[in-house]
Amino acid sequence: MSENKPTTLRDIAERTGVSVMTVQRVIGSPHLVAEKTRNRILKVMQDLGYIPNRNASSLVSQSTGFLGLVVSSVTSPTFAGEIDGVAEFGLTTGRELLLAQTNYDPSREYDVVRAMLGRRPDGLILTFSPSERRTRQLLKGAAIPIVETWDDPARPVDMVSGFSNQDAARKIARHFAQAGRKQPAFFAQLIGRDVTRWSAFADECEKLMGIAPLHIPVGSGDSITEERFSSGPSFFDQVADSSIKPDCVFCGSDLTAAAIIFEAQRRGINVPGDLAVCGFGDLDFAASTVPSLTTIRVPAYEMGRRAGELILAKLTSRPGPRQVLLETELMVRESA
Repeated sequence: MSENKPTTLRDIAERTGVSVMTVQRVIGSPHLVAEKTRNRILKVMQDLGYIPNRNASSLVSQSTGFLGLVVSSVTSPTFAGEIDGVAEFGLTTGRELLLAQTNYDPSREYDVVRAMLGRRPDGLILTFSPSERRTRQLLKGAAIPIVETWDDPARPVDMVSGFSNQDAARKIARHFAQAGRKQPAFFAQLIGRDVTRWSAFADECEKLMGIAPLHIPVGSGDSITEERFSSGPSFFDQVADSSIKPDCVFCGSDLTAAAIIFEAQRRGINVPGDLAVCGFGDLDFAASTVPSLTTIRVPAYEMGRRAGELILAKLTSRPGPRQVLLETELMVRESA
């Protein structure tokens, strides 16, 4: 190629012995091109330093070449695995990832989703189930695949790649009961998915232990963003003010579970002897706390990949499930 002449689709087509239309498909709809041919074309693009014009390719393929992902928080380690899973799936299908967040604020869901849909993604993945009717209507009218994750909603907008929060909470209650614990507690806000976890945990505790758990809110109890490593003192201060003294606690996140372990060490309280502690998420640090944290492992990476697969199947009119429910796992370690 001439140094001053940009590489064109025709140049790539001639180098690879395919049509210009095939090169366009590799850019806009790579899943429609045989893997061997696709890889050969991509190799020539790389050798020639060709950068695809996504705007132009979308006019041909009706594909914008990216997946939208709206998470509750981009700074929370909770969603890192899913983000990675969606991004990796996008790479294998020639799609990029467009990311946005609601910062756990239900009042922002509509505006964030509306802005994302304005970018015309090939599909949209949410880490929450929309809380407002107008947001649900907006999504239903978008005419693109929508996937809800991190839950098993009774009335999904479109498709689901998630897990049962109820089953996960029951696993923890059964573990506490089998360990001979008598007074359970739940340390989280009663917001969103934590309401589901609380209800299932409370029901299972009453069935197995004959007693309702004590609910201890995190911070003001109004925002999940208050779940921090500094939440430990609040837990023990509220326990001190209560006539009920828990001997085990299920935390809404690994962050608050670790916070309790840290504060227990400062106060000379033995974990798990005096208080068994269980988290939720199995974040990277969970196995490294002292004592190591018993928690629920969520298949976040797989959940993200399967969400991408559901979108691709719908885009290509392939038959398949509209709902994929993955299994969580109770990781029994030293804290409970």
